[in-house]
Amino acid sequence: MRKLLVTGDFEIPKDVLPDNVELHHIRCPKDEQQIMEILPGIHDYILGGPEYMSAPLIDVASSLENIVVMGTGIPSFVDVEHATNKGIRLTNTPYMNVRAVAEFTLAMITVSLSNIFESIEGVKKGTHWTQTPRRTLSSLNIGIVGMGAIGSEMARQLHLQECTNLYYWSRTRKLELEKNLNLKYSSLINLVGDVDILCIHLSGGSKTRSLIDKFVLARANPKLMIFNMSNPRIICPSALKTHLQYNLESLCFIDGYYNEWAENKGQYNDPYDLLCLPNLIATSHLAGQEQQTIDSIFSCAMRQVIRLTSSIHTA
Repeated sequence: MRKLLVTGDFEIPKDVLPDNVELHHIRCPKDEQQIMEILPGIHDYILGGPEYMSAPLIDVASSLENIVVMGTGIPSFVDVEHATNKGIRLTNTPYMNVRAVAEFTLAMITVSLSNIFESIEGVKKGTHWTQTPRRTLSSLNIGIVGMGAIGSEMARQLHLQECTNLYYWSRTRKLELEKNLNLKYSSLINLVGDVDILCIHLSGGSKTRSLIDKFVLARANPKLMIFNMSNPRIICPSALKTHLQYNLESLCFIDGYYNEWAENKGQYNDPYDLLCLPNLIATSHLAGQEQQTIDSIFSCAMRQVIRLTSSIHTA
């Protein structure tokens, strides 16, 4: 009997599990210790929760053979080098959250343009009653950093909403998208200075860590609204702090944070001093958490597990 650990706050249909699988489901893991206690007997792991599979967790997982990440960015959730050295096979479920993330990003842009967060605070405290007219999306200059599957979908959705001032930066130019969507290619330095809204949809990792640093942000539009739906560390935290402190009309929305899950102790114990800033908004990786998307991703992850275990038995 193979033991399967699944993390994530969603329902698991019973009919998707093979008869030879014993399921262990932690819907909302609270810390590493809770996972560590169950890992020694686990053979397969579908990682759909907020946790990071660190070296200490990997070391206690003496029977673990396969990890499937419910998402695209494996390095954001697993110590890849340590897991590989232990002989653990890693895979993911790429491109399945594209529409969900694009939908979420567009929604958060609209919410932020409407001063929703300021309005909520004013109504709760009774200090102000915000009714400032919001700017029309199609009238704004919008930039996209990263033109992979999600960035490309964002460009398409914005084009459908008659946004004509669309710019992008990518490590490679996308000539066909430029032609079809009237996209304009720009350097990263020029992009942050020319646009009103900057959407970041770029893979995290060593090559993109602090890609947006103090030199880039020094050239930024002082009213720039940043929507980072990728790894937070693509933006240098100290540079972001300086930018937001000196540009109070700017805003940064991050779906995630530099310290996440159990390491996040809130704004009063934040080593980056960002959570206390009124123009910084951070959410807990909500962009891809759309019901049908999660159901599809889990089904794909389960198929990956079955494929991996079958290859072990036939090897």
